[in-house]
Amino acid sequence: MSAPDFYFASQAIFRHIHDSYGKEALVDYWRALAREYYRKRIEAWRRGGLAAVASDWRSYFANEPLADVQVIEGSDEVALEIRVCPAIRHLREQERTIVPYFCEHCDHTCGVMADAARLSFHREGGMGTCRQVFARLDRTGQEPM
Repeated sequence: MSAPDFYFASQAIFRHIHDSYGKEALVDYWRALAREYYRKRIEAWRRGGLAAVASDWRSYFANEPLADVQVIEGSDEVALEIRVCPAIRHLREQERTIVPYFCEHCDHTCGVMADAARLSFHREGGMGTCRQVFARLDRTGQEPM
């Protein structure tokens, strides 16, 4: 079950690390979180490829009642069309000021997870609506054309 108030804690942690230790320390935190906390997800993605990525995100967002997300599975990529980000929505509904770098946590955590699973990751947009893409890499380590 989702716990939307977790987003308050996440933002407070992001702000504390950023304001106390700087942006580089915050990025290091996000990257370490991905490597350590999400280790089992990374392994599942590595074993199952894009099908595992798509299944994982469908399951994740099914438990996020504030989310409006479509997971689109293609032959070379999985795209997340996030029409309503549950974190941003909850923070806004509770009239919280959202730190301007909040969405960057997806870039760093998902980027590390994708890289470890031998995929690429990129995000377009943010602050409530974005598109995130996990793509298969070819043998040279590049996204297929």
